Amino acid sequence: MCQALGVDSHQVIDVFLADRKLNISPAYLRPGFAFGGSCLPKDLRSLVHAARRADVSVPILSHVLASNADHLQRAVDLVERTGKRRVGLFGLSFKPGTDDLRESPLVELAERLFGKGYDLRIYDPNVNLSRLLGANREYIENRLPHLAQLLVESVDEVIEHAEVCLVGTREPSVLSALPHGDAPVIVDLIHLPDADARRTEPGYMGLAW
Repeated sequence: MCQALGVDSHQVIDVFLADRKLNISPAYLRPGFAFGGSCLPKDLRSLVHAARRADVSVPILSHVLASNADHLQRAVDLVERTGKRRVGLFGLSFKPGTDDLRESPLVELAERLFGKGYDLRIYDPNVNLSRLLGANREYIENRLPHLAQLLVESVDEVIEHAEVCLVGTREPSVLSALPHGDAPVIVDLIHLPDADARRTEPGYMGLAW
C-alpha cells in the first residue's frame, strides 16, 4: 500500500507516533519481537480456555499465540534467507537482567535454528547453567538440552564465529561490540538504538521496523 502511494513505511509510522491526542504510547506501535515468559502465555491460554468453556467467542485473544508463533518464525526465515550457516544469538532469557528462560521466545528461536542444523553460538551474561534452579532448569533441559555446548562466555566469541548475528538483548556489552557493514549480517530483534543509521547498511535486517 505504502509503495503504491510512493510513501516510505517509516514515514507513515512517524505520523502515528507524532499524535499524542489519542493517549496511546508510541511503544504500542513498535511491538518488537515475539513475547514469552512464565506468566503471559500461560495466562492467555487460561483466559481463552475459560472463554471457550463459557461459550464466549474471543477471536482476537484466541489468535494471539498463533500470531506470536508466526512472528517468531519470521526471524527463522530471515536467517534462512541469508543462506549462511554459522549463527550467533545474543540474549536467551525472556526478561532483561534475569536468567528466567521459561517460555522465552529466544529459547524457542535457538531450538528451531539448532534443529535445522545451524552452527549456533549463544551469549547471555545472565545465564549460567550451574545456577539455574527448579522449573527454570527443568524447562531448558527439556527444550534445549544441548545448551551447554552452545553457550559461550564472551561477545567476541559469538562475533568471531557468526556469519549471522541475531540481537535479542540490549546488554551494553553487546550493543557496543556490534560491527557495522555487511559482515556479519545483523538481524535486529529489539530495534537497536542506532537502527535508523543501520538501515542503509547491506548487512542489516530489522524485524518489524
